[in-house]
Amino acid sequence: MKTRTAAALAVTALLALAACSSEATSPQTQAPTTSRESASPKNPDASGDPTPSADPTTGAAEETPTAEQETAMLPDMTGKVLQTAQDEAQALGFYSLTSSDATGADRFQAFDRNWKVCSQAPAPGEHPVDTTIDFATVKLSESC
Repeated sequence: MKTRTAAALAVTALLALAACSSEATSPQTQAPTTSRESASPKNPDASGDPTPSADPTTGAAEETPTAEQETAMLPDMTGKVLQTAQDEAQALGFYSLTSSDATGADRFQAFDRNWKVCSQAPAPGEHPVDTTIDFATVKLSESC
């Protein structure tokens, strides 16, 4: 009996580790790398080399934005299965996703299909796609 229990625990631990490692290396969970050049021209100095513009009072260089920040509309994901919410968020371009136990018990959401979203941060609306979305969840059989 002890051997069966130990074997069952070992298999469960291996499945949990496999799920964690596949999430960490999945191309779906990696943040997209995009770069867009700004349309604003740089000011050339006397030698013709482009340089950032300088504040005439301090002489410090001003920061010139070099990339536009991409945004997307984040919908309300409350009530959805965690896996579905994550898939929909990724389809919209949000790749920085986390989840937490809404009960405060700090349980780990190992199998995302067994959890539902009770709330999300930030709230639904237009957000930069590099924003981290946190889904507060409970097990499917529990109430929010």
